Amino acid sequence: MMDMPHELAIGDVYFSPLLLVVIYAVIATWVTVVILNKIRLSRLIAFPSLTFLAITMFYVVAIDAFFLRF
Repeated sequence: MMDMPHELAIGDVYFSPLLLVVIYAVIATWVTVVILNKIRLSRLIAFPSLTFLAITMFYVVAIDAFFLRF
């Protein structure tokens, strides 16, 4: 079994690994929103802020399930 840390240590402060997953998810969502704006699909979205949160949650679940398991 791999020895994976259960928390991230920066100095003497411990952070949850979920914080790293959320940061990656927000960055991926920003990239997705930029792509949607470039191909003009964002004009079809009725509630952009809710869509941003939904895409972010999708990325959180996907990153947690496939890349950074904790």
